[in-house]
Amino acid sequence: MEPAIKMARKGKKVERVVYEEKPQCGRCGAGIVGVVPRWFNDKPLCRECTFELEQMVLKPGGRNVIIEEEKTPPTPEELTRRSVLIGFLAIMVLLLLYRIYTIAPMLQPRKPLRLGVTATDSLTDQCIEQMWKLSKDLQEGKLPNILPLCPKSSKQYIVTELVDDTVISCPTPEEHGLARLAVTLSFPIPVAEAGAEQ
Repeated sequence: MEPAIKMARKGKKVERVVYEEKPQCGRCGAGIVGVVPRWFNDKPLCRECTFELEQMVLKPGGRNVIIEEEKTPPTPEELTRRSVLIGFLAIMVLLLLYRIYTIAPMLQPRKPLRLGVTATDSLTDQCIEQMWKLSKDLQEGKLPNILPLCPKSSKQYIVTELVDDTVISCPTPEEHGLARLAVTLSFPIPVAEAGAEQ
């Protein structure tokens, strides 16, 4: 038979009492094996009775007991710590907002590379991107039979064969506010020459 063990606190000392015989619960009469979890009026309690008594203490009469803690006012050291923490967090938020503000322009889509005028609208940028594709085709000798259309004027790009060069130009550069927008076989970067308005 497994002995029961009682851990009892008397003052500041904890006593351990071992019972050779199997004790019975002082409340329900059930046998207790192993460590006795709780003693009540010098009688051992089984785990079930211990749990029930704890529930009765926590919820007398089936009602919830609300225990209100007294709130102590914060000490000056705590107030200083809080204000330093709030200040630090405010600085971190400001730094984060500044970094977002400085990084945001970098996340914007870049204008296509060109030589000459850089301040252009989105349709002119699309036209320059189209010029880049045509320049690649021209360099590879795979120029299409039907050329694409300018996004702004919806007119076909113009191919001019010279003695020593081939030029692809926008049919209506003035609609882009430019005097000339072209790419050549000898110079594959699109050139945007400023018009009279610029």
